[in-house]
Amino acid sequence: MVFITTLQQVAILLIFILIGYLLRKKEVINDSGKKVLAGLLVNLFSPAYSISSLSQQLSINQIAKYGVYFLSGTALTFAIIFISLPFAKAMGKDKMHRNILKYAFAFGNIGYFGYPVVGAVFGETMKALMILFCIPISVGINTYGYNVLTERVDGDALTGQEIKKKSIKNNFRFLYSMPFIGMMVGLVLGLLPITIPKFFISLFDLAGNCQSATAMLLTGTVLASVPFCKLFTSVKPYIIGIIRLLVLPVIVGGALYVVHILGVSGELFQTIFRLSVIVSAMPVGMNVVVYPESCGMDSTEGAKTCFLSFILALGALPLIFTVMQALSVGMA
Repeated sequence: MVFITTLQQVAILLIFILIGYLLRKKEVINDSGKKVLAGLLVNLFSPAYSISSLSQQLSINQIAKYGVYFLSGTALTFAIIFISLPFAKAMGKDKMHRNILKYAFAFGNIGYFGYPVVGAVFGETMKALMILFCIPISVGINTYGYNVLTERVDGDALTGQEIKKKSIKNNFRFLYSMPFIGMMVGLVLGLLPITIPKFFISLFDLAGNCQSATAMLLTGTVLASVPFCKLFTSVKPYIIGIIRLLVLPVIVGGALYVVHILGVSGELFQTIFRLSVIVSAMPVGMNVVVYPESCGMDSTEGAKTCFLSFILALGALPLIFTVMQALSVGMA
């Protein structure tokens, strides 16, 4: 069941990536087209998805009832960002590549890939809890993640005062990015006791549903600049994928299992354990392509890493999910 569901989701992703690859090779999508796709994702589809999902799935009652999952997701967000830093430093050949790896190791593909897989394998209840659990991770993606992936690394001939002003502005540039604004609007609409007209719900749903396919097409167009055989012959993306899909969930799951051995148990802890392992085992998130492309930066390394991590997920996710289920049985 796990393998078939994972295979189906990976197949969907890879088909759209392949379509983007072929469209770029045939010059149906050119460099200007890539910029259009990236611009639509960052400025329309991604904000619409955040507004649609958060406004409908978040409420004060949910926070009050399931607040512990929200707090656990917050703790995992900080932990996984911290854990990702030494891996990125060890494997990044330059600052720009290290920044891509900081994101790749910290944030998996939750929205496009994780939710459908979890819903199909573990049920809609687990999927609903995962959405709440991942709200802090979404905040991390649209703040820290956005800044990391859009940071300019070229040197500038500026005075000390100019550098300081520029640094302060850059550190908070996520505040005026559309993904962050969309996320904040979604959070506010979800938490306020108001009823959103169905017209606007349908509008944001329709725009948000365009996000996944567009992101995969964009990834394919970026990969088109790389000879097809070289997509599979570079060793480093495989290592990155193994760390993302196997090493990180082992670290996270191992730490929580030690907590269990020390005496913490119960159904609540069991669910938190499962959610933490699931989230940390997702393949590389597509924003390693989307955010740099939206700023006119090279995202080829991110696209290669993203592409291969999806393929590796076919074998890694069934293994991780099987071990996770076995370990969590005695926690309830």
